[in-house]
Amino acid sequence: MLNPVEKRLAYIGRDWFAYRNESGKPLLVWQSPASAAQLMAAFFESQKHPTAYATGDFFVVFDVPFGHGIQYSRDLKSAFAEQYAASLEDLSHQGEATDWAFSPADFPDSPEGLVAALGSFASHYAKRIGVFAAVLQPASGADKPAFVSWLRRAANANFAERLRLVVIDATDAPLLASVSDEKGERIAVRELQLDSFDLAQETFAQEPVAGQTGVFRNQLTALIALVEKGSVDQVKSKARDALAFVQQQKWTDQEIVVRLLLGGALVKAARFDEAVAIYGASRQLAEQVQAAGHPAGHKLILQTWFGEAGALLAAGDDRAAADCYRQAAASARADQNLILTIEALRMAAFCHGRNGDREAALACSQQALACGAQLRPEVRGMTTLPVAAMDYLRALDSTSADAITRHKAELDQVLASHESQAEAHALAAGAHIDSQTAQRIEDDWAADDRRASDEAEHRLAHLLAETDPAFQRAFAHARGLLGADWPLIGSVAIPAPPPVESPS
Repeated sequence: MLNPVEKRLAYIGRDWFAYRNESGKPLLVWQSPASAAQLMAAFFESQKHPTAYATGDFFVVFDVPFGHGIQYSRDLKSAFAEQYAASLEDLSHQGEATDWAFSPADFPDSPEGLVAALGSFASHYAKRIGVFAAVLQPASGADKPAFVSWLRRAANANFAERLRLVVIDATDAPLLASVSDEKGERIAVRELQLDSFDLAQETFAQEPVAGQTGVFRNQLTALIALVEKGSVDQVKSKARDALAFVQQQKWTDQEIVVRLLLGGALVKAARFDEAVAIYGASRQLAEQVQAAGHPAGHKLILQTWFGEAGALLAAGDDRAAADCYRQAAASARADQNLILTIEALRMAAFCHGRNGDREAALACSQQALACGAQLRPEVRGMTTLPVAAMDYLRALDSTSADAITRHKAELDQVLASHESQAEAHALAAGAHIDSQTAQRIEDDWAADDRRASDEAEHRLAHLLAETDPAFQRAFAHARGLLGADWPLIGSVAIPAPPPVESPS
């Protein structure tokens, strides 16, 4: 008998059979919820082993980042060559032939070249591997329009009979909705019905834990599912049952967890006053737990402050929200969590600024930058420090800060136009683009970007020269923390502020 996970793996396998057997389309856009990513990964991994849900086909997953078409085609070929070389010893032990000769340079750096390279392998091992499915899951860049264009070109290439390309797209945050071909002959789009909450509930039901722990686990799983998909009244009803149970067991830390889930559901339903009351009561319990020496005490207190602050901010009470965020910053410091300290101070500054208290906003921003200085340089851009830095500049001089933001946007447009031109040149070079042409396109593109960046840096210097000394010092301090390219180039330039929510 299959367990709940295995049942899902078998279901995915059946859907694969339906696509493979009923469709002559060489590219599959497989849609599934983002929460099912681990389940999809388990399916691809399981195909390496003899199981009840094995398809008999050969899946290889590629997580090569997508930067641009030439680079992606080249790097995919290189990644495949490395995987094949690493598997030669295993193939030999299994009695398989290892005589497939592959040099990435023998195939063009184009979608068509990649398909030809994979097709060569699929044809060579056709009698032993079934269908060869190359699963494309770029670690980054899948949101670029150029990736969609690359997929369309790949879909229209000449495929070996036993070759397929598969790309995974999230149903709840689709990036590839525009991937289709005009005649509907080359690209299949299939949606998998997978629900991680249902899976968890079924798994727990089949594998019960004896005693009170098992009872609460089932209650908590049901509560989490209702927070995601149910009404707030359903959440409140289930929370009452769970609270009565944990209070009977004297599990105060778990009582806090239940209350935090309820608070989040109340905020989601715009019942802010009730949410604030729940978070306040949760904090009283968290302080008791912390005083008793619970190792997660500071973390629980921190979550109550973030939750209450978010509820107050959503309710429009900026002053009270700012106070809560400052308390959250203190709790994050006590927990030695610099990243959440920066975020709490950033949000406190934001709330003070919206409430018209410029001096308080500046003070919080300065504290956020001071915390950022304690992080390793390579980590700073992964936090909300770049956003806090721009907020600091905006609080000092909104006109100059907005001018910098516009200047960055203009540079982004220029760089995007360079990328579009390079992709157009690659397309014009065709499926059989030679390595010299590919290199020339990349070199010209890099040179154009360098010139544009140098010109933008020059204009930025002129813009800064017209600001007052305090703004110049603040800018220099922020750039010292975030790197010489900030705020014009790179991923830590001027990112959009993240959504305001409680830390998990």
